[in-house]
Amino acid sequence: MTLRPATLKAVAERSATLGEFGRNFRDWLHELRRHSARPRITEAIRDEPPLLARTFAGGAVADAWLAAYAEHVAGAVGHAAPAWAGRPARVSPDPWFADDGGSASQRILALRDTPAAFKRRNLYTAAPELPLALRAGRPGKSAAEKRQANAERQRRFRARRREELKRFKRPRSR
Repeated sequence: MTLRPATLKAVAERSATLGEFGRNFRDWLHELRRHSARPRITEAIRDEPPLLARTFAGGAVADAWLAAYAEHVAGAVGHAAPAWAGRPARVSPDPWFADDGGSASQRILALRDTPAAFKRRNLYTAAPELPLALRAGRPGKSAAEKRQANAERQRRFRARRREELKRFKRPRSR
């Protein structure tokens, strides 16, 4: 079983073709949907992905797409975009429209409605998916983190019980 990529860096590292990039990116969006805390979301965009421009045709657009999403997500959670997202190699050399077979009116709408993070990188898409569900309170924990916390709680409980038993077993002096 292959785990979904948890970071944009993992998306790029796992992509040898444009098709793989698309699948990995969709998987990353699904993984992002699980996070409700800003620190976890920031971790998902923090590390710089390797450049894909020389890896496959359309790689330059993929590089720009990753940077645009990193900036878009950072803005949504109220943080600054990672430094790597502002590099010139992260801008598409040619304008790219999400709906290639679209009409002129669809392109005009895309030019008008595209978020700034995408426009800066020569990418035009009217509605990029941003599946963030930030919630107030403590961040959620993974199943592994919950198991570890429960095991620690059990160790502390058992240690207290051992101490209580030792006190009861001591001979009482009269």
